[in-house]
Amino acid sequence: MKRLYISFVFLLFSALFFFCWQRVGAVSDSVLISQVRLGDVNSAKNEFVEMYNNTTSDIDITNWCLQYVSTGGSQSKMACVSPKVSGAKVFLPTHAFLLMISNDYVSTTPPVLGDVSFSATLSGTGGYIRLLDGVGTEVDKVGWGMASSEQNLAVIPVNDFVLKRKATDKGVLQDTDNYYNDFTVAEASPLIYGQIYEVPDACANLDGFQDAAPDGYEPDGANCRSLTLDVCANIDGIQATLPEGMEVSDNDCTQSDKCLNIPGVQSVLPAYFVSPNDDGQCESQILPLRVSELLPNAVGADTDNEFIEVYNPNNSDVDLSHYVFYVGPNYEKSYSFPDGAVVEASRYKVFYNNSIKFSLLNTSGSVRLQSADGYLTNETATYNDPDEGSAWAYIDSVWQYTDQITPGEANLPSLLGSEEIVVSSLRACAANQYRSPETNRCRLIVSSSSATLMPCRDGQYRSEETNRCRNIASDVNSSLPCAEDQERNPATNRCRSMKKSTTAELVSCKPGQERNPATNRCRNAVTMPVTSYAPEQVNVSSNNGYIWWSVAGAGTLAAGYGLWEWRQEFVKLLRKLKALLSRHK
Repeated sequence: MKRLYISFVFLLFSALFFFCWQRVGAVSDSVLISQVRLGDVNSAKNEFVEMYNNTTSDIDITNWCLQYVSTGGSQSKMACVSPKVSGAKVFLPTHAFLLMISNDYVSTTPPVLGDVSFSATLSGTGGYIRLLDGVGTEVDKVGWGMASSEQNLAVIPVNDFVLKRKATDKGVLQDTDNYYNDFTVAEASPLIYGQIYEVPDACANLDGFQDAAPDGYEPDGANCRSLTLDVCANIDGIQATLPEGMEVSDNDCTQSDKCLNIPGVQSVLPAYFVSPNDDGQCESQILPLRVSELLPNAVGADTDNEFIEVYNPNNSDVDLSHYVFYVGPNYEKSYSFPDGAVVEASRYKVFYNNSIKFSLLNTSGSVRLQSADGYLTNETATYNDPDEGSAWAYIDSVWQYTDQITPGEANLPSLLGSEEIVVSSLRACAANQYRSPETNRCRLIVSSSSATLMPCRDGQYRSEETNRCRNIASDVNSSLPCAEDQERNPATNRCRSMKKSTTAELVSCKPGQERNPATNRCRNAVTMPVTSYAPEQVNVSSNNGYIWWSVAGAGTLAAGYGLWEWRQEFVKLLRKLKALLSRHK
């Protein structure tokens, strides 16, 4: 009994699966193309396209368009739904029709009217009609005849018949995206038009579409007037209160400048300035800080070891978020301090170049500290050629080198004896030297006259390009004539063989090999298998027999499953039939 139950459930499940698979998406909650006429017995240009709101709510169809796609793929716009009043919107009521009709049909006697007209363009042999919304998204589509290679196309109507969309048993239009199943060739239903309606914009002066005056407004012709007093008449919209950072004069609002002594309009007080005085002058809260020590030439690698030390001489902590510092001989690069960096009162704060990605030149440079708005706070004297591991520090009101490096602490003079350095007075170079502008160091003056140069040794000559002595023997060897069967390579100036490999001189390839024309080498010959028959093209028909084949397959599968489950019973039955036949003989 259990096996019988399992077999029945399996058969039922298979049937339900194939039935439900075919029913998925049978109904669409959208606007659908309901009828299409490609022409009638009177004229092939008597065309119309009818659409139906398959939903339970009114749909905004403003700027919706019909598009025709020919069998060749060319696209052309047929007609669009546009409001008669600028700024208005067009709506299609629930379960109502929109009718677009050709100009030729309108001019017939008696005329056939519609909501929108278009120039006749539909082909009787094949094509597509696409319904697009206001942004160009496809809402619905129908194809017929020989419209490209797509299957499941609707049948071409003839005479006075039209393509008509089928309805489900619930009274709504069917939509499975299978044009052959969704449409049938039938007589046209009575044409209905005039059901669309327009809703004007109640407030043309407000952003967006308003079907009625919003709360706080009242109609004023085509515009809406605020019931609240507008404080700023020169600003779009209604300003019930004065906006922050603005001042009003004669009902016009402008930005108020909190600090007249700062360039630009400061609508709000900068964070590091105190309130302005009676003259509108703001006083900076930037407290003076000092760069007190640098390590531009660390022992070993400079990366992660160079540092800049800042000293706070004030009686209160200083937030460094309002400060920046510049480095380089001409302060070319600027850097900000890390978020939350604070120098405590009367304390030192050191910053290595692993927390701020700065670089101090080993040759010459200086550091400048200023506020974010450009107020100069402090700058160092310029250092030149510091020794490795020697700090550039401010000690006893003088910038000097020291071998006692004290990051984050008070600076100490050098243990080897400190010498105050006046950066502006460099030691004079010797008479046969000059100062390099790149390194600020003294360099030997070399005369360009060959008369002052030391003569070359025997077997050498002076090169005109480099002004250096070169061996004559190496040049002679490089220019010796090549052998008769050789030539000089212009790229390497060396002799090379003039023998050129020809196909005739090449060794024949082994059996089963061929010569590669790209490399002139032998390679294994690859032969492609050859079939004794030509490939056939398989044509797939576009009918709906697959439904019955699916059900038949499921039934066969279920029958096979039943035979397997009941195999012992069938064997017993066959034995009984055999014994019964034996008795009657």
